[in-house]
Amino acid sequence: MSKDRSTIIKGIVILMMLFLHLFNGTNTNACQNLFYVADMPLALWLTGACGPVGFFLLLSGYGLAYTHGKGGLGLAKQARRILRLYIHLWVILLIFLTIGHCMKPDVYPGSLSKLISNVTGWNTTYNAELWFLFPYSVVSLLSKYIIKVVDWLGNLKALLIAMAIQIVTSFLISRYGGRFFYHQMLFYQPLLFFHFLYPFVTGVVLFRTKYNLQLDWPTWKKLASVLVLVIISCIVRTSAFYIVYVPLMVVLFNSLFYPRWLELILLELGRKSMPIWMIHTWLCYYLFRDYIYALRYPPVIFLALVVVSYAIAVPVMKVAKQIIKRCGI
Repeated sequence: MSKDRSTIIKGIVILMMLFLHLFNGTNTNACQNLFYVADMPLALWLTGACGPVGFFLLLSGYGLAYTHGKGGLGLAKQARRILRLYIHLWVILLIFLTIGHCMKPDVYPGSLSKLISNVTGWNTTYNAELWFLFPYSVVSLLSKYIIKVVDWLGNLKALLIAMAIQIVTSFLISRYGGRFFYHQMLFYQPLLFFHFLYPFVTGVVLFRTKYNLQLDWPTWKKLASVLVLVIISCIVRTSAFYIVYVPLMVVLFNSLFYPRWLELILLELGRKSMPIWMIHTWLCYYLFRDYIYALRYPPVIFLALVVVSYAIAVPVMKVAKQIIKRCGI
């Protein structure tokens, strides 16, 4: 899988993330829904196929396994990489906390401990959808050692052990998340680290096996396979299916032909996927929800959130890049 193909898949996955956060749960009640599947709004039904976390972790595992092979996974290099990620977070927090303080001074920034928890990503109470940041950073920092364990165990054994851990952690989160883990970060963050191992290890194993993730099938068969997997995921609606759904979809996304105009759009979204992730729920949940959902129709709402999130991500990345350059990070 080439770097461009990985970026294209990130572009697809960030669109899945925005769609999921716009139309999951009761959010579709704020929309004018025109299409239904068994009395469920189509937009809500489709969110069953839009879990983005496993995709990003698999792609990260694949890419870091490649970097490891080039000798580029030293702890210092990974720490600088994570610091660059956090600089983007801090620029975005500065923007939206300033706006938030003007709109909701009783909420933002809140107490000093609340500010520190959010700045570090330890407990993202300002923007709950950033929960992924801290455990992902830990996985990235320890990626060299995770990959060494995979090499020591062997691909199949490592994959099976990681899968077993995934099943256990998924059960704990689904059963005890709301009652315990979501309120106890000292337990929840380590649990998330282990929860992230399966998709990350899957990416490592795919790279290790030297499988090029290309299917030599007719285009119609690839598109039909995507459609079937999406339908199954929407019907089953369980994270357990993502154990097979994510790697299969990555292979299919990597194998598809994209028209040049679509390829360029997805490449651009993929390159901006990280700040778009950090920005979009500030718009559709926390500060400008009424404006976003006032657009009524799901396709219009979705397009508007993509465009505005991207438009903000562009200057954010430029500012963050300048800070990174000046600080020599």
